[in-house]
Amino acid sequence: MHYLALLGSHEKNGITAGYLQAVIDALPTEATVDTVFLRDYEIYPDTKERACPALDEIEAKMAASDFWIICAPTYWGGLSGVMKQFFDCMRFRLVRMNSVADTLPGKYQNKHYLSMTTCFISSADNFFTGITDQTFVTIDRVLSGAGLIKVGEFVGTGTWGTHAPRPEKLAECQRWGQKIAHRPRKDDNTLKRYILLFFMIAIMALITMGLQAWWFGVFAAGTFWLTYCTFVIIFYVLLASILHFFTFVRHRRR
Repeated sequence: MHYLALLGSHEKNGITAGYLQAVIDALPTEATVDTVFLRDYEIYPDTKERACPALDEIEAKMAASDFWIICAPTYWGGLSGVMKQFFDCMRFRLVRMNSVADTLPGKYQNKHYLSMTTCFISSADNFFTGITDQTFVTIDRVLSGAGLIKVGEFVGTGTWGTHAPRPEKLAECQRWGQKIAHRPRKDDNTLKRYILLFFMIAIMALITMGLQAWWFGVFAAGTFWLTYCTFVIIFYVLLASILHFFTFVRHRRR
């Protein structure tokens, strides 16, 4: 298994790097890991006259790896500029675009990734304020657009005033390293989501129709469960068809 760790922090050996290293250390000894500290590279956008050599070098590592670990701190409530610049410069290498500027998955489709970030505030503050949310949104927007599959995310909170990673967070990183090393080879996330969607619809339909029957008496006696079951099935099929069209078919046809 070949892993690529992309570190988009200002410090090569800071707290963020420490959490990333904890994940790497928990990988199997036979795993191959390439760690790229983005600040070591002179990264700039490709031009028609000349491609960026640094992007060529990093892209070769990206293509050779099976799993990407994207690690960058959260600054000003968003992804660090180092990582954001890299994503911006890599845009046309990560995706392909059609004649109407739709962004479609490129050659990295179906690779997997883990997102990691750090922030100054505590876990409780981050839970209520969501200061790291935009960081993950940016990473997910880029990599899902490229067709990669997300495995999970890690947040190292409470970095202000400290000089080393927190032990409990290091343990969490180690668990992530073990988890991504033993993840199933075949993904069944789509099936799980459709099953989850079915039960969500079933529960909401039960609540809605129960309230209708209680408040308005809209169903004839003895036909409630028949009406409920047919409603859930029809609603599920229609909604699943719409989601499938906009998620898969629409992009494939273009």
